[in-house]
Amino acid sequence: MRSASDSFATADRRHVDVFVRSMLPPLGVKATQETLISRLDELSEESTIDGVSVKVTGNRLCLCGTCTETDAEAALLDRFRELDEWGDEFDASTSPFFETRTLDSSITNETARALVPPRVTVALYCDGTLTGVFPCEMDDSSYTVGDFISALDTLSEGQQLVAER
Repeated sequence: MRSASDSFATADRRHVDVFVRSMLPPLGVKATQETLISRLDELSEESTIDGVSVKVTGNRLCLCGTCTETDAEAALLDRFRELDEWGDEFDASTSPFFETRTLDSSITNETARALVPPRVTVALYCDGTLTGVFPCEMDDSSYTVGDFISALDTLSEGQQLVAER
């Protein structure tokens, strides 16, 4: 199994997908999200990464049959499955950060299930292959989006990651 840093170092193309719940998150979180996107743009301008895509997920995705069959929601759910399946090879998981909730209304007597994605999720692709997802859990440790940016900064300086799997 190749390490993420080896894949990054030898890749011809590196792309980052950023998934955010909102382009205007709550104040306090807004600055962190802006800093992330700005830093990724800088790394793209420096040619450390070849591109950055930002996708808005919304606060919740309805898990009813009607909604999951729409093109937009099906595409997001497929991407989230891909992100979680990436971890199978590395004994890692993104699942703890994607919450499934049941919503009940006592007024209408309705119930709905929803998937609540993390406020921010990033996925790194090297030569078209999913190489890393943050946040994730691996070996009883959690790795944040901040850890991802720190690793990118280290790799962009031509250094190796301190801790690798």
